[in-house]
Amino acid sequence: MFLPSELEAIEHKEEEREDFVGFKVRPSIVFFPKDEEEVSKVVKFAYEKGLPIVPWGAGTSLTGALACDGCILMDMSKMDRILEINDVDWYVRVQPGLNLAKLNEELEKVGFFLPPDPASSFLCTVGGAVSEGSGGMKGVKYGSFREWVLALKVVLPNGSIVKLGEPLRKNRAGYNLVNLLVGSEGTLGVVTEVWLRIIPLPRTKMVTVVANMKDLEAASRVIIGLRKSKITPEISEYMDEDVIRALNRHLGTGLEETEGGMMLITVEEDLLSDLMKVLKGNASSFKIARDREEAEELYSVRAKAAIALRAEAKFMYAEDIVVPVSRLPEAIMKLKGIERRYNVRMPVVAHIGDGNLHPNILLDDQEMAERIFDEVGRIAIELGGSVTGEHGIGIQKAHLLREQLIRSNGVEVLRLMKGIKDLFDPKGVMNPGKYVDVATKADLSS
Repeated sequence: MFLPSELEAIEHKEEEREDFVGFKVRPSIVFFPKDEEEVSKVVKFAYEKGLPIVPWGAGTSLTGALACDGCILMDMSKMDRILEINDVDWYVRVQPGLNLAKLNEELEKVGFFLPPDPASSFLCTVGGAVSEGSGGMKGVKYGSFREWVLALKVVLPNGSIVKLGEPLRKNRAGYNLVNLLVGSEGTLGVVTEVWLRIIPLPRTKMVTVVANMKDLEAASRVIIGLRKSKITPEISEYMDEDVIRALNRHLGTGLEETEGGMMLITVEEDLLSDLMKVLKGNASSFKIARDREEAEELYSVRAKAAIALRAEAKFMYAEDIVVPVSRLPEAIMKLKGIERRYNVRMPVVAHIGDGNLHPNILLDDQEMAERIFDEVGRIAIELGGSVTGEHGIGIQKAHLLREQLIRSNGVEVLRLMKGIKDLFDPKGVMNPGKYVDVATKADLSS
């Protein structure tokens, strides 16, 4: 690719990559900008030449949000600094290439933390988590990244630089463009700075219970019981027995392999007795983690479930559906029906406390895996849920996004989304062929 002199000065090379689940990324060139000005130069060049441009964090996408052939890939790994920690206004300002786990390590040194904790925290970047609107194990109590991003600096598709929002909890000035960018999967611009809300580390003692469940349905009954008891756990996770076997087999975790799987539930110490009442009759056994270190070790194992499962078959389709908590039992029944009908392994991990289920389709037959993947997504649509809670849309779920929005919101919402994309990116160069691009590609006149 011929480059003008101002781009030759920016570090670049040619290489192929793939994301976490194997979607191919075949760029014409990869740039490694060191600052916002270099990002702007590359994006402006791409815009003027009509070349597709894709931002890259750490490649942990699960839906093909980074897939490209012949694009300019913007690797943000050199923009990885913490710029400011404000312990009065309670925010941190960072660059997008910063590793999320490293950020929390630095925040803990001064008594703060950022609650959203996607399972890929040890790998992923802040920019990737913002672009995906990531959630995580603490989402049941603290929500996803959408609730924690206060302001952004963004290079728009034409190369101009804008700041959106302010580092304030209260700010009613104008449309909420920050939330528009969070979860936009790199289709509206390249994030170059992020202001994130932070809070002090909890002072209340937290207790983690490891409960061996009678079955997956029992896990859903526990969550409904917690809701009815007005208990909001900090964390409530589930791994079925197939997931536990995979973790033991590939990562040597030494977890107890029980037929009904395992729940990990963290609550304030004064809620422990109430939790035990809910577990009674649903758990075959339980134990309390000795201390914070043991609890964190268990959650670290849970976070690596996808790594273990990916080693189990040629293709792994990591599903990410959300259903109303009240309809968890129906969703589980329908998932088991799919397993039986296709005679397929579909190990389930779940942020079960907020109805976010991750059935993982393990098959050597890609065509069959894709068919089952779509059926799982339609369970969420049928039950009034969403085809994604945190993994995003990318290429893989664009058609399901369209189905969900037309059924639940109406075709006019698709028209609005297409109009937003066209306004930000009239030439269609920013991460094209994904997300809203595909969902709105079909005729919207009906």
